[in-house]
Amino acid sequence: MSKIGIREVAAAAGVSITTVSKAFNVTPGARLVADSTMKKIHEAARKLNYTPNYGATLLRGQSSMTIGFSISLPEEVSVSFLSEYPMRIINGLGPAANAHGYQLLLINGTDYSCYMDIKRIDALVMLSFQHVSNPRQQEMETMFRRFDHLGYPYVIINNNRDELSLPSINCDNTAGMRLIADLILRKGYESVGFLGELTRNPQKQHRDRLTDLQKFLSVRPGLFRPESVINGSGSGIPDVPRLELYNKADGWTGLHVLAERKKLPRCLVCGDDEIALGALAACLKLGIRVPEELAVIGFDGSPSGVYSTPTLTTVKQPLEEFGRMAFDYITRKIADPDYREVFMVVPTLIERNSS
Repeated sequence: MSKIGIREVAAAAGVSITTVSKAFNVTPGARLVADSTMKKIHEAARKLNYTPNYGATLLRGQSSMTIGFSISLPEEVSVSFLSEYPMRIINGLGPAANAHGYQLLLINGTDYSCYMDIKRIDALVMLSFQHVSNPRQQEMETMFRRFDHLGYPYVIINNNRDELSLPSINCDNTAGMRLIADLILRKGYESVGFLGELTRNPQKQHRDRLTDLQKFLSVRPGLFRPESVINGSGSGIPDVPRLELYNKADGWTGLHVLAERKKLPRCLVCGDDEIALGALAACLKLGIRVPEELAVIGFDGSPSGVYSTPTLTTVKQPLEEFGRMAFDYITRKIADPDYREVFMVVPTLIERNSS
């Protein structure tokens, strides 16, 4: 049996070979073939069991029409492949990419430089270094320098390595913690603590948020209580298994530890909303009234905070918008190899019933 090619598809669809070629090699933003013609071509291809040879397309140096999205760096593999944080970014990135003829390729916990080298993807969007310690950090920094040298289009969501001036879209964590500190001072809470991850290698952004909070609250001596801080495991703090990139179990367990030690502050600031939601669930279990006895504040702006009991006060970073901004950045970078920019987005305070 002879191999089916675009010549046979063209004959079955009643169009030219050139039209079939255009239908299977769409460029960003272009409408080279009418929708009705496109439908006829794809129907003919399905009947003939024809699939385009995209490998040959890549060998010819053409666009793969694919954007890679990496949700973790090597050594920072998330057990839950698509937790809420990356999903919110995808909800902005995906529709923007699809509207311009691109598809997404999800990459998790692997060395993704090869995807760029073999042109499996046209560009790469990635989440930043999450944790304080990554044994492959130097290797990854070398990779970024190589990307820059070769002109590969890439952008990082929340680059947590301030010393690396990399193409990135970042939440201004310091501005976000100032919003929280101003709320605390306005409310007049007499003591404040912090609850982060219960792990030996917590997220760097949690450490930075804790540092900023302590600094902003220093205007009122004695307000910030170090004995009401948990950020990491050890010294009697259990190591909570990493169920996903962000973990309600940290909040649940951490709140119980603070309560058992009688170190609950009047206001508890959490490293992210998942931790805050876990803490709220623990308060409900232990009969701690929120916000009458304990105020709880999160960070990130999780949609789940609207449905918690009580609803969660939080600082919102617009992750869906970050996804759209990432697509705009990389398409501009593809068009202009010299383009390079670092964005800093100021978050907003959403005050609800937990404070």
